[in-house]
Amino acid sequence: MKDEKEILRTTDKSIHVMEDFDPSLLENVAAPVVSLYIPVHHDEREERRDLWDADMFKDLMKDAYRTLSEHYPDESFKGIHNKADYLLKHPDMPLWLHAGEGLGFLMNNDDVYVYNLFFAPEPMVSAGDTYFIKPLLRNFQYGTEYFVLELSGDRFSWAKGDRTHVEHQPMPSEVHDFFSQLFANSDDSEADMDKGEQGALDYISLEGHMGQYHDHQSRNDVKKEDAEQWFRYVNRAVSEYLADSETPIILCCDEAHESAFRKISTIKNLLPEGIKKDPQSLNGKELLEASLAIMDGLRDANIQKMADEFGADAAHGKASDDWNTIGMALAERRVRVLFMTAGKALPGGFDINTGAVTFDADANPVDEGYSDPAAPDITDAFAKAALAQDAHVYIVDQAQMPTDASVAALFRYAE
Repeated sequence: MKDEKEILRTTDKSIHVMEDFDPSLLENVAAPVVSLYIPVHHDEREERRDLWDADMFKDLMKDAYRTLSEHYPDESFKGIHNKADYLLKHPDMPLWLHAGEGLGFLMNNDDVYVYNLFFAPEPMVSAGDTYFIKPLLRNFQYGTEYFVLELSGDRFSWAKGDRTHVEHQPMPSEVHDFFSQLFANSDDSEADMDKGEQGALDYISLEGHMGQYHDHQSRNDVKKEDAEQWFRYVNRAVSEYLADSETPIILCCDEAHESAFRKISTIKNLLPEGIKKDPQSLNGKELLEASLAIMDGLRDANIQKMADEFGADAAHGKASDDWNTIGMALAERRVRVLFMTAGKALPGGFDINTGAVTFDADANPVDEGYSDPAAPDITDAFAKAALAQDAHVYIVDQAQMPTDASVAALFRYAE
């Protein structure tokens, strides 16, 4: 039998703080499972964080245990119980201390996956055969990561961001971030002295404090031809050493440099809209706000584009807002885009093999999906089925839906 210390070590290793949402975690998970979401109240954080977090978490888990006991033998969810107890007994874990606006937990007997949420969810728990994931889709559906290329006439820096902070990335040894490191005739002695630093436009991540850029001023006397050579080098360095194949890149530079750089740029994921300011004029908070404005604009344009396609596609049998029609299309793996209204849950069942949708006619007043841990939600089942066939899933406000219905879908081809 394992001793108590070994059990604690094993439990600690089974709790994973996730940076993104991986749909493969939903596959082949042995029941039962628990999904739990709580808001984080920052205004009370310093004085009562451990008390209110613990009470809310504990009350929701009581609801989950009650539901599990009605449908499973007590021994079948012992692992979940042990892991929840461990979370409650360790309020100083980084996941509690560094929480965003909310936290999401997907629990099974072997593992707990913890997600930092950029919005405050309604407190809710679901317990049963499958995870409840709609709050996670809302958090991760638009792609929460991006890079920022901070460029001036004689130096550049590289940052990675999400919805909560932007963080400077160290340069690989192969990459030079100063003009003077590449051109022998440069007289930028100050830059030469600072080559060992992590980046000329360095700033610290937004984890409760702000940082200013290093005390360097951009060289204003860099000749146009030298600047073009520098921009070509930056373009090549980003393409070969810094960018990946999927993450969008935001260009942050003075307008005087933007057109020149875009003219020679071959960076695949460089977004057409950038931050038209000298990076040295922005602190970390301002850079985050400007980056999110661009990412949110891209998201909204994407949603509008899909919504605009709905009408024409519906006229040709390639879109619908009818539950039964969408259910059948999901069963046939024909769905390419699924829209759902945020905050709406519809108790009932969905059979992915037949496409059959059954609505819950029980008049139980607490049977509302979010409130009742035993209530299956058709919309959540739709979302999981759509993800399994690589569809785009958008959880949006009603005003962004393509119709007045709470669910709508675009299909790959007509029936």
